Order: sequence, then C-alpha cells, then structure tokens
Amino acid sequence: MAVKRIKSISVIGYCLSLLYLSSFLVYLAATSFPAVRVHAIVISVIFLILMISSIAVTQFKEWARKSLIILNLVLIVYFLFLWKFYTNFAWPNYVFLNVIVLLFFSQRHIRIYYDPNFEINRKSVLVVDDDEGVLVTVKKALLPKGYSVLTASTGERGLQVARQQRPDMVILDVILPGIKGRDLCSKLKSDPETRDIPVIFLTAKDSPDDIEAEMAVGGESHLSKPVNTRELVATVKNILKE
Repeated sequence: MAVKRIKSISVIGYCLSLLYLSSFLVYLAATSFPAVRVHAIVISVIFLILMISSIAVTQFKEWARKSLIILNLVLIVYFLFLWKFYTNFAWPNYVFLNVIVLLFFSQRHIRIYYDPNFEINRKSVLVVDDDEGVLVTVKKALLPKGYSVLTASTGERGLQVARQQRPDMVILDVILPGIKGRDLCSKLKSDPETRDIPVIFLTAKDSPDDIEAEMAVGGESHLSKPVNTRELVATVKNILKE
C-alpha cells in the first residue's frame, strides 16, 4: 500500500509540474498587457516556484510540500481578490485546483512521507492476528491517524516483534497459531522489558468469562470482532493518551 501511495504522489507531482508550467506561460504572456502587468508578473513568478516545488515534491522534499501548501493558499486569496476587478484574468477553476492541492498535501498521512522527524514521533502499534483481513483493516484505520503499524500472524512472531521493536501498544487476537493470545499477553507482562506495553484484545470471543480471563493476564481493554474502526481508534487514543 505504501509503495502504491508513493507512486501516486510522484505521478501527482509530475502532473502538477506540467500544469504549473502551462499556467506560468499563460500569465507570462499576460505581462504584455499594461492594465494587469504587475499582477501577471506576481502570479507567473508564483507559478514558476510552484512548478519547481511540484518537481521536488516527487523526491519527497519537505520544503517542497510546505511550499505547495503556502503558495496555493496565497493564490486562493490572490485570485479571490482579483476576481472582483478582473473576471477574465482570475479564473475560478484555478481556485478549485488550489484548494484540492492544498488539502491533499496537508493530510497527515501524506506528511509522513516528507517529514523525517514526524516518523520519529509516531506511536507504534503491533497487531497480532492470523486473519489478513483484520491486519489490513486495522492498518487502514490507524495509519491515517499517524500511528506506525507492525504486524505478526503467529504468537511466536508477535512475541519476537514485541521484544525487538518495543511497540507502544499491542492489539492481540486470542486464537492464534502457536502461542495463544492470552499466553502471549502473559509472557509480555512477565518480561520487565515489555510489561508496561498496554495490550488490547481484539477477538470474537466476547463472553464475560473470556473478557475476565483477558483482563486477568494483563489486558488493558477488550474489543469484539468484526472490527469497529471508530471504536478501535478511540480506544487506542484513549489508552495512549492522545
């Protein structure tokens, strides 16, 4: 999924560079008209910088992402101002494009690919489940919220990843190949290196006795399958105090 998103961002960047180049040429030509010369010069310079930034954004430069956000915001304000006086000079379709680009590059899950410090500050969540569909669903729910998601499909692998990576949280199924979920939780809580990691049980086993057994081995919370993504995100945020 990350590879596809990286390719999509690159394609968007190159398409924007061509669009900004054509816009630059249009407004550069408009500098020959005295009535709008100053405005045409300002806008053509902005489009030139945007073209350079859109090329740099394909190389995942953070300054380029910020430049696209700031300059598109400037153009929105500028075009809305000019629209009152020069309806044939400031086209509304540019404002629409500016808004889309600004919103796209402002998204948190897009910022992840540009800001190296942002990755460092992200909380990590380990999901241990042998159901690939659950792993995908949890990833899609947590990644856009700024969490780094690790996965494991067996109890043994989950224990190994938890000890090596020290995630900020573990989301755990009860029925797993190899080490079962409750046994895995018990092992994590008995290890001084991992005992402070909060564990959420995400399972179809939701009888009162099952939930009581999960809490007895150190579980922090219980969520039932099928996954309710809103409840999942809210529980993760609440436990990690975000």
